[in-house]
Amino acid sequence: MHVRSPQTRWRRRSLSSGFHQRNPLVLAAAAALALVALLALESFLVDGGLTTVSQGRLLRIANDDYVHIAYRVAELQKHPPSVPTIYLFGGSGAMESVVGERSLAAAVRRDSGEDVDVVSLAAHQQSLAQSLVIVDNLPPGPGVVLVGLAPMRFTPSPAADARLLSGRPLLLRSPRLELLSSKLFGKHPPFGGALPGIFDYTGAYLRARAADGVFWGGRISYTPHYYPAGEKGALPLAKRLNVDAVLTRDGALYAQYGHYNFTVLRELIRLARERGYLVALYDQPLNSSAAGPDWAGVLPDYRSRAEALARRTGAVYLHVERGVHLEDADFADLYHLLSSGRAKWQPELARQVAGLVRELDTGTLVGTPPPRASPSP
Repeated sequence: MHVRSPQTRWRRRSLSSGFHQRNPLVLAAAAALALVALLALESFLVDGGLTTVSQGRLLRIANDDYVHIAYRVAELQKHPPSVPTIYLFGGSGAMESVVGERSLAAAVRRDSGEDVDVVSLAAHQQSLAQSLVIVDNLPPGPGVVLVGLAPMRFTPSPAADARLLSGRPLLLRSPRLELLSSKLFGKHPPFGGALPGIFDYTGAYLRARAADGVFWGGRISYTPHYYPAGEKGALPLAKRLNVDAVLTRDGALYAQYGHYNFTVLRELIRLARERGYLVALYDQPLNSSAAGPDWAGVLPDYRSRAEALARRTGAVYLHVERGVHLEDADFADLYHLLSSGRAKWQPELARQVAGLVRELDTGTLVGTPPPRASPSP
């Protein structure tokens, strides 16, 4: 028979009385300790601590792009690339436009004759502000930052992007975005930092794992494609039935938020250039066979503005679409390429990026504005 010692009973009573403590100083001390613990957890998660656990145990679903990006960034910070690296940014249309990182890297190496690597940091519905946050966390160049553009990249609102200051949906901290927060969002960074994002992630993780039947802490393999090889897209009629709604929505949101997103793009280019990267803008694939060549006027407008911005900021604008003939059957819908489309798009993208890589090797940056002439004495 186990007999509890008086000391054990005293400890239990002390613990119990602690929970009923009403002294304001004790409560304040407990709150301070809890806050310190939460801030330590935040620092651990957003400053590289993710890599202490395998990525598969942290994913909520197989296509968990946001956790995957935070994890890749932590890996890059811990082990910076030893060769010039091409970083691919954009939405899910950018993800579906390439076969894979290794395949694209091999194609660029073959075309350029240079040793380079490719890291895809694109994600579904990635805004330009999200791209800025990621670039702010990359190790310094040299390398190429490839920024995919599309009508929907210019439609996010400042209110939606302001959530990034709280770690939503990316568990990353961006000093540059915090510095720009008053200008872009009209607000200062919250005191809690990324804690709201951590709480959101935790709740979503528990719900997703419970729904999928994958035990909490079990491994899930990350899937970089929403439309894997062999996937078939929507029927041509279904694509066209969606066109009017898409064009109306994109046109309205572009008119409302286009100027804001160009401001973000300018800051993104400036940041990447400061960090030693060549910046290349390019258009993600769009199904013009179904939606028309100008996307209700949005496409030519943002292209002309983006080309002008590239000239002013020292970026370059690649036109991959001019060297690729895509058909309706190459698209799953209006934005996403199937494997047949990727087989057409990736070689041309690699060829054009290879030209930029060769410029990196010579120590010059394509698109760098000429030096200003000195004023006459």
